[in-house]
Amino acid sequence: MSEIIDLYDNLRNIAGMGEYREPVAKKLNKLFVHVWFVNKNGLFLLQQRVANTHRFANKWTQTGGCARHGESSFDCAQRESFEELGLKIDPSHIILVGTIKNPDSFVDIWLAMTNTPQDKLVLQPEEVQDAKWVSAVEICHMNDLELLTPSMMPEFGMILHYVNSIGVDESEKWFE
Repeated sequence: MSEIIDLYDNLRNIAGMGEYREPVAKKLNKLFVHVWFVNKNGLFLLQQRVANTHRFANKWTQTGGCARHGESSFDCAQRESFEELGLKIDPSHIILVGTIKNPDSFVDIWLAMTNTPQDKLVLQPEEVQDAKWVSAVEICHMNDLELLTPSMMPEFGMILHYVNSIGVDESEKWFE
């Protein structure tokens, strides 16, 4: 059964409804969210997609998904984080870093703070087979080895730009 989603015009006004897995009509868009988690040590949480998925099997990526009908970007970020990793996001520990406009979608990029240890994550077995905390250097190395989904590096650039623009050494201060 396909999920019902809102469709948006290019100004991001709701313009109708559709089904998640169906293509959208010209000049309409789906809304996706990608959540990047960072901990107090400046490490980023990546998750590995399952081997039997239809796209990007075994690739490492950020948390995310498509917003459902009536769901805001923030609500979707919370839902996907809980579904995929068992993480509950404190609203004071998440920031919308930016939006990427693709031909048929908006992708909101969120940065969230958590110090949840890897062994306390609850992975969604239908979508996530592994998760790990990695440094920015490790993410770049994983990209060189083609272990990441294609959307990762442009988004990671946005995340690093945001972090560098506020000039903070300890990630916990980003959310004060």
